[in-house]
Amino acid sequence: MTITDHFLDDVNQDLLPATRPMDVRRALVIHFTGGATGASSIESMRDNHLSAHVMIERDGTVTQCVAFNRVASHAGVSRWRDPNTGNLFDGLNACSIGIEIANAGNDEGALKWARRQPGFASIRARHRKGGPEQEWESYPEAQRAGVFEIAQVLVETYHLDDITGHDCIAPERKDDPGPAFPMLELREACGFSGLPVVHNR
Repeated sequence: MTITDHFLDDVNQDLLPATRPMDVRRALVIHFTGGATGASSIESMRDNHLSAHVMIERDGTVTQCVAFNRVASHAGVSRWRDPNTGNLFDGLNACSIGIEIANAGNDEGALKWARRQPGFASIRARHRKGGPEQEWESYPEAQRAGVFEIAQVLVETYHLDDITGHDCIAPERKDDPGPAFPMLELREACGFSGLPVVHNR
């Protein structure tokens, strides 16, 4: 997979509004949608004036929604310390790339929909932040492969300093991508060690 003019080559595009330039990209943030299809989540983001750079469906289909040199509204109120420089950032939209993964997460309404879909699988686990054991939708192999491939090309192209989860930069309010996502394996595949740091406010 390659990038030309800040867009992935040979993937779908469904562009969402993004007018602010992002001159320096420092981190990749992984999300789950907590919903049904990726296409429906893109429409929901459009209706709610939100955005992410990339959406990955359960079958691995990739749709780019925002160019990688534009700010997307995916992180919200968030905090992150750059592991290379030690600089603390409040609000990661301005310096991070967001990947949304079509996945119900632990949302019961979305899980009811997901359980009816062919190939559905889930795990029961506690989030690393704590709390009760819950059901979490699993990430299909094709979807995981898409995330890994895109993450690797993004880290290589933009020399990113970190891969983290929404649950690490906004732990008080977010659980994604959750315990079903292979975060450690993704980070190791991209040259990072250990799990991302949780940044409490």
